Amino acid sequence: MDFSSVENARVVYAKKMKKSITVCVSILFVIVVLGIASGGDDGIFGIVFVLAFVIPLSYYIFSFFFYKNERNNYRRIYKAYFVEQNMKKLFTDLSYNHDLGINRSILASTEMIRTGDRYASNDYVKGKYHDVDFEQADVWIQEEHTDSDGDTYYVTIFKGRWMTFEFPKKFAYRIEVVQKGFPAKKVPKTGSNGRKFEKQSIESPTFHKKFKIYADDGFETFYVLDPALIDRIESLSENCKGKLLLCFVDNKLHVGLNNNKDAFEPPSPLKKLDEQKENGKINSELKTITDFVDYLKLDKNIFTN
Repeated sequence: MDFSSVENARVVYAKKMKKSITVCVSILFVIVVLGIASGGDDGIFGIVFVLAFVIPLSYYIFSFFFYKNERNNYRRIYKAYFVEQNMKKLFTDLSYNHDLGINRSILASTEMIRTGDRYASNDYVKGKYHDVDFEQADVWIQEEHTDSDGDTYYVTIFKGRWMTFEFPKKFAYRIEVVQKGFPAKKVPKTGSNGRKFEKQSIESPTFHKKFKIYADDGFETFYVLDPALIDRIESLSENCKGKLLLCFVDNKLHVGLNNNKDAFEPPSPLKKLDEQKENGKINSELKTITDFVDYLKLDKNIFTN
């Protein structure tokens, strides 16, 4: 597979989109013109409505319903060429499936994040980076709410990345580090050993301005979250767009990055692809994974001892 395969898939998709949207907009334009000819302000309002709502809505309707096969083919080829090929340059033991995701039960098992009423996940990646085993996927969680009239609506409480990093040692107790403003956080009532999960304090006022720490053992908290790791987490948060949740459970570090983004997605088919730009974008998104290993030095610190 080469770049021309991706561009050809985009062109096929774009041609159908352009043709259908042009027909739809032309019909609506005639309706607006007739409205103006009939007098009144309705015609002007119609033009604004077409430009602001109808054209974008037409794009999404045709994209997701009428040309699903073309859209999926473009997305599949784009990810095989740009996403998977760049992953192979960074990771070993790679397994990637853009349609699959991380199972909801994995997040729920930490007991440190609410998994909501609607759950979706895709772009599953499993591999090794600097000999650290990891898994990651995009995750989207929504909660159901009811307004004063009894109508149901959904609120997004998490949209971003969920990553797990595995280590040869097992943590004796569980620790939760959550950045203030992380909307889907959950604090367990008790730890896995039945001990009460409580808020913990460390000797870092700057850290506590951004993060809260919960654990079922204070000594383990000080042992794992030593000053060096605290500094690394602070540095990582400053270079990471979004709110963080870190869960130390068993022999894994679970990381939730709530950044309101869906990674590794192709751009609009209506614009010609720039190969260099797309490679840069994908590598920037992959850097989110590698940053957690590099910044936190997961291959060098106490997690490997």
